[in-house]
Amino acid sequence: MNDRIEHPDMPKQWVDGLVPTMNDKGFMFEVIDDYAEAFIRFAGDSPDEAVEIGCAYGVATLAALRAGAKITACDMEPRHLEVLASRAPEALRENLTTHAGTLPDIDLPEAHFGSLLCSRVLHFLPGDEIDQSVRNMYRWLKPGGRLFLVADTPFGIWRKFIPTWDENKANDERWPGMMVPPVKYLPYEPSDEDVGPPVMNLLDPDLLQRTAEEAGFVVERCSYINRDDFKGLGSMDGRENCGLEAVKPA
Repeated sequence: MNDRIEHPDMPKQWVDGLVPTMNDKGFMFEVIDDYAEAFIRFAGDSPDEAVEIGCAYGVATLAALRAGAKITACDMEPRHLEVLASRAPEALRENLTTHAGTLPDIDLPEAHFGSLLCSRVLHFLPGDEIDQSVRNMYRWLKPGGRLFLVADTPFGIWRKFIPTWDENKANDERWPGMMVPPVKYLPYEPSDEDVGPPVMNLLDPDLLQRTAEEAGFVVERCSYINRDDFKGLGSMDGRENCGLEAVKPA
């Protein structure tokens, strides 16, 4: 599924399929992966409200709306939410709520949502905040609610970090993917404009599953995601992202 983003307030897209954020935190990917597709299908078929955390300009949120979902879209950047709201079809806007907030401290109602998508957000957090965020997601979901997570791995644009990742894994470090600062692990010589986030915390299926299970979820599937759509240095061997689908016990 591909929802091309076109809006006069958007930063210029210089790589096809990557939409820069307004807060210099990265990009929103226009190509939706299998875990986000599963969220869209589930949310569209469910009578319960869904929520997307870190929605950016809303490529998944808008697809879920069109599939029939009632959804709350959360992002740390209010300008992203303004763009999203303006792009929602008029006939579906009553089914969309926007909410500005940053993990892990987003204020959402407990046991309210039937499904939750958090795609390519957790890897921007230190480990304790990842754990707290997923515990909060458990609280926000109803019993029987479904969780969908997607995160970056070392096996793509961050390939320069792989030796450190392997060493950290061998030493049983709880969070082997911590990069400080991430920019020094880019697979090219960074320019003065390549500042990026101060921390990234790369994950893999095992780490996603551990975090979800420790929060109380029952994991139904967890795997690497082949993102050959990343192209160039962003694509490596089919392990570029990792994803998880889990359920909160009824």
